[in-house]
Amino acid sequence: MTIEQLQQLLANKQFHHATYRCQGTLWEGLWIYAKYDGLRGFQPVGCFLKDDPNLDAAFEAVRHTGVSVGSYGQG
Repeated sequence: MTIEQLQQLLANKQFHHATYRCQGTLWEGLWIYAKYDGLRGFQPVGCFLKDDPNLDAAFEAVRHTGVSVGSYGQG
């Protein structure tokens, strides 16, 4: 996922939520979810992993949305 794609999701009101996974796994980073008409009402569409140079900019773009910590609160 790119910053431009994230900004497009926000602009088109298709952004659902973001989750920051931080338990030291390979999947650590900021995960982005878009609205979806199926089960749960959202689906993962991309991420900014912990070594991505755009991680901080992505977090700044979504921080006002109330970023959750971890999958189902597990960090």
